[in-house]
Amino acid sequence: MKNRPEVLAIKSDKKELEKVEQFLLTIFENEGLPKSCFNRVLLCISEAVVNSIEHGNKNDTSKEVDIHIDFTEDGVIHVNVHDEGEGFDYELVDDPTECNNIKKETGRGIHIMKSLCDKVEYSNQGKSVEIKIDLK
Repeated sequence: MKNRPEVLAIKSDKKELEKVEQFLLTIFENEGLPKSCFNRVLLCISEAVVNSIEHGNKNDTSKEVDIHIDFTEDGVIHVNVHDEGEGFDYELVDDPTECNNIKKETGRGIHIMKSLCDKVEYSNQGKSVEIKIDLK
């Protein structure tokens, strides 16, 4: 396994999600990571990237979203997604599973990430999210 993180920068355009999938697929193939974990990791990263594109960078294609992926020998993948937006307060996002929020479309991506990842942590005033997933 490599000692340096893999990095991809994309424009704030959802069409760029294809590049993210290919980027992740290449990492999984090159590093022999378990294929059974690919879809879960892709879903988590895609949710983070879509949030960065839509909410962070407001679909401004002059702004980028950076994705850093690193992994450890013991099968843990670390992902950091960073946008150029103004940030947000993670604590103020409504829980989409609560009765009064069921019909709201906000917060679902964060809920999906929290449900599928071992760690979801925001930093840099909400402009960066770190995701950790144990592939074992």
